[in-house]
Amino acid sequence: MYGNRIREARKKKGMTLKQVADATGYTIGHISQIERNLKSPSLSALRKIAACLECSEVWLIMGGSDDAPLAQADGEGGSRESFLIRKENRIPMKIPEIDVSYSIFTPSRLPDGREAKITGLMVRVQPGHWVTERMISHSTYDESLLLLKGEMELHMDNSVYTIHEGDSFYIPSGSLHNYMNRSKEEAVIVVYFSQLVY
Repeated sequence: MYGNRIREARKKKGMTLKQVADATGYTIGHISQIERNLKSPSLSALRKIAACLECSEVWLIMGGSDDAPLAQADGEGGSRESFLIRKENRIPMKIPEIDVSYSIFTPSRLPDGREAKITGLMVRVQPGHWVTERMISHSTYDESLLLLKGEMELHMDNSVYTIHEGDSFYIPSGSLHNYMNRSKEEAVIVVYFSQLVY
C-alpha cells in the first residue's frame, strides 16, 4: 500500500531511488523493496521518506488506491469533492507499528473545485497505547482534539495534561506533543488539523 504512493511521490519530484536513499540513509535496495511492496517500512522510515519527498505522511499511509472513497450512487455520499462524507466512506489509515486506527472524515476538494482548508480525523487508541511512537510537532498547522470516549494523558513540550471524556485541547504548530490512552477502554478522539494534509 505504501509503496505505490512513495513511488508516485518520488516520480512527481523527479528523484531517483539513489537520491531518496542518500537523503534518508537507507540503501537503494531497501527503498526499492518498499516501493514494490516487498518490505513494509517502519514508521521512522515513512517519516524520513515523506520529509525527503516533501509530501504528507498522512497521504502516504491513507488506505485504498485512490485519495478518497468513491461517490455513492445518490450523488451526495462522500466523493473527494463533496460537502458530505458518509460514515462508511471515511478514508482509513494504517500506521505501521502502532495499534491506532485513523479515518479521515473531511473531503479534500469541495464541489465547486475549491480545496478544503481543514482535515478532520477520527482516532481510536487502544488502552495503554500512545497515538504515535515519539513526541512529534507539526511545523505548518495547528491541531485541535476533542475526547469523545476514554481518558488520555497528553504531553506537550514540558507539560503533562490529563484529558477527560468531553474535554478538548489545542496544540499550536511547532509544539512537541504525544498522547496516550490511560483508560481501560478504547479512546475515541476527533482531531482537526488547520490545513489540508492529504
